[in-house]
Amino acid sequence: MDDKAKKLARWFCVKMYLQEKHENNNFRNWFTVRGDIYTCHFGENIGDEKCGIGRPVLIVSADNINRKSGNVIVVTLSKNIKWEDPITKRKLKYDTHYVLKKSKYPQLAFDSAVQCEDIRVVSKARLGQYICSVDLATDMKQIKKRLKSALQL
Repeated sequence: MDDKAKKLARWFCVKMYLQEKHENNNFRNWFTVRGDIYTCHFGENIGDEKCGIGRPVLIVSADNINRKSGNVIVVTLSKNIKWEDPITKRKLKYDTHYVLKKSKYPQLAFDSAVQCEDIRVVSKARLGQYICSVDLATDMKQIKKRLKSALQL
């Protein structure tokens, strides 16, 4: 069995656990907030889709959705920040990215790029540990601009 097949087999077991977690809890009543960062269990996916267990995500869905739904809309965070010029680090390579600094958010493991082009709807059962919340007046406002850019709204 090749490496991808082994990862998919392991992910199937984790996915069964998450399904059981979903069935035994009412995630519709679990109130997450726009701007919260959690770990997320994406598992093993296809092609260039983000994979992994414990990957940080930012909740971008509106709070009225977060209050009523068992799902949330998230964007991924990455420690691999892509710069136009890696030496000066003045301009991000992608206009859909936004950097959250560990100095402002010490709960983050690294400076992290919010990847606003990587929008996913996930079950709240996939969410793991709460990490922190971004500042809505400053950082979330900038992230919203990048979401609009990613969706050409």
